[in-house]
Amino acid sequence: MTNENVINTTAATFEQDVIGVSHGKPVLVDFWAEWCGPCRSIAPILEQLAAELDGELLVAKVDTDVEQELAQAFGIRSLPTMMLFRHGKPVEQIIGAQPAAVIRAAVEKLLPRPATALVDAARAQLAAGDTEAAGRNLAEALALDPGDYTIHPLLANVHIRRGDYRAAEQLLEALPINVATDDAFAPVRATLQLARELPEDADRADLAQRPADDIEAQYLSGIMAAIDGDFDTALERLFDLIEQHRNWRDGAIHKTILDVFKLLDDDDPRLKTYRTRLARTLN
Repeated sequence: MTNENVINTTAATFEQDVIGVSHGKPVLVDFWAEWCGPCRSIAPILEQLAAELDGELLVAKVDTDVEQELAQAFGIRSLPTMMLFRHGKPVEQIIGAQPAAVIRAAVEKLLPRPATALVDAARAQLAAGDTEAAGRNLAEALALDPGDYTIHPLLANVHIRRGDYRAAEQLLEALPINVATDDAFAPVRATLQLARELPEDADRADLAQRPADDIEAQYLSGIMAAIDGDFDTALERLFDLIEQHRNWRDGAIHKTILDVFKLLDDDDPRLKTYRTRLARTLN
């Protein structure tokens, strides 16, 4: 391979080659083997695509005969399998020797758009709790590129953090149905479901002053913590409640815990821990 945008990666270098690089641009991981004819047929397609995009895409090849543990870690069962990584996570999988147009279309969805810099800045600001700055950047991004649907989940999250749940709902309602039902919006829908549990006059200061044995106050405080992104606090409060009041409001605590689970990333180690704890609590 003479293309600098196509590399070989191993279990030892995967974190640097793929996870690290994917925070700056898409990485297409090609799981292949020497004996696999279809793998050889798509290799030139991937090299050509990487060359055409010239630095906007990295293709990282994994020889599954050599890197068996790496292939097993990602559940590779057939070859060729291609996985696209962005922001440190696999976001799409392509199985089989698909036509060049199919592979290109999957990659192009992850390439920078006019508002990418603004969206990336807003994502960091939102993670830091600066909803005002995030909101300004996302509003500018949406005006610049209304068809960039990576903006909408973040902007809905800003509305939710501000307590403007109706604005978040209207944002989703205005989207094409195929976009609004995409998995990227699942956390937004789950957060809105949590928000619907809050009374319109819910006040944090008032809840904090209520007695520790006030079930409703602790329940609503847990929901607010989840909406704020403080999942550990939210789940600890909810678990404290469900251990003593499992059937309160026809299982509302159990349902809310499941809604909070939807806000955690699938690969978040806390998810397995809390699911196990829930199973033990309910048995």
